[in-house]
Amino acid sequence: MDFGVKCPDNLRLLGNGKTWKGFFFGIAIGTVFGFILFYLSQYQPLNATYYGVSFKITDPLIGFYLSTGALVGDLVKSFFKRRVGIKRGQPLFLIDQLDFVVGALIFAWAFLPFFIPWEEVIIILVITPFVHLFGNWVAFHIKKKKVWW
Repeated sequence: MDFGVKCPDNLRLLGNGKTWKGFFFGIAIGTVFGFILFYLSQYQPLNATYYGVSFKITDPLIGFYLSTGALVGDLVKSFFKRRVGIKRGQPLFLIDQLDFVVGALIFAWAFLPFFIPWEEVIIILVITPFVHLFGNWVAFHIKKKKVWW
């Protein structure tokens, strides 16, 4: 994605791990799933009220906002990891687990400021690292990842 551009520190802007194909494919898949959830939320059983908040998704582009934000969050993290000398694939605890969710939440908030109550944002930020690490651990043990993180 960075076209081989180097920063003044002579390090690549993002590195080989970030591709336009992956970026656009991720956004496309997220957008498709967002459309599916939007459609399903218009009908029962997903169109429901939980704790006084309607689950009905009001914007069909929510998947686009969330997936674009998640991928931009990952790009920002990769940029800063390169700046501090962390190589591709090397862990940066908590940042690796939260970059995509923070990016997604920022984008969702920018386009749909009342989409997620702040209490749920806190829960998402607390739970995500555990879910992310557990998913990676499972993928490592079934030989889908080379590292556990």
